[in-house]
Amino acid sequence: MILTARELIQKLANDTGLHYSAVAKLVNRSMQKGRGLIESVRIIAEDYKLNPKIYKINPENIVSEAVKILREDYTQTLMISAVLGQMVESKGKDRFPPPAFFAFIEILSEIENVPRDSKSETSTEIEERTTRMIELMTTLVSLLCDWSELGVNGIAFDCPDALREIARAVFRKTKLLQGGLWTCISCGNIVDVKETRALMCVECDNKIDGRRSLEDTFETLGGRTRSGYGRTEGK
Repeated sequence: MILTARELIQKLANDTGLHYSAVAKLVNRSMQKGRGLIESVRIIAEDYKLNPKIYKINPENIVSEAVKILREDYTQTLMISAVLGQMVESKGKDRFPPPAFFAFIEILSEIENVPRDSKSETSTEIEERTTRMIELMTTLVSLLCDWSELGVNGIAFDCPDALREIARAVFRKTKLLQGGLWTCISCGNIVDVKETRALMCVECDNKIDGRRSLEDTFETLGGRTRSGYGRTEGK
């Protein structure tokens, strides 16, 4: 089952006989003109006399796969969250796109009752799952949102009803960020992006011991004792 843009482009490359890099460039050029991922892939498929309808990805299956990974192990999920949090703050080429991060946060907030596995995952396993999550989230936002040359432009007309809340959150938070505002991942307040620390507002950051890691930040999302990543219960 194809769940990521990379897998879809690889299938198109195999079917056309072109190298993956060549197909990826064609898709990127098309998307830079404001077309969506699936539309871009299907246009190329038609150019090569292929059936465009076979090139598709179900976004609900992407979410299911992401939830499966996030429910595997509590500590593993915190580590994945921390890596993505660091990447979204990065200024270089390895930056995790904010819209994809916002989608990740929305999914993470619904996860609860994650087992604390006694088995320690290796750094390679964590890296593999993190890479997988990056591919899943970047693909997901390309499907849920409508895009233009300037970025996210709204909710895709074919966005599944079950995922519209995620799409709305991604669109809203992305527009806020474009306007210089950030939604604190701890309390949810909207603040000037220049006044954030570790993805949080100054007030939430001040409540956390400076020696604590970004993993701890995600573990205390919401500022109270957690029964899950996105569920809180008062003390």
